[in-house]
Amino acid sequence: MKLVGSYTSPFVRKLSILLLEKGITFEFINELPYNADNGVGAI
Repeated sequence: MKLVGSYTSPFVRKLSILLLEKGITFEFINELPYNADNGVGAI
């Protein structure tokens, strides 16, 4: 699973804690939402 977000987001932090507690492996991809070059900002 890929978790795309920012380290400063409280939602991403809560979700990463949940995934760790459940034992679900994930790859964290740090993307800034206001950067239009990354695809997340284009949404």
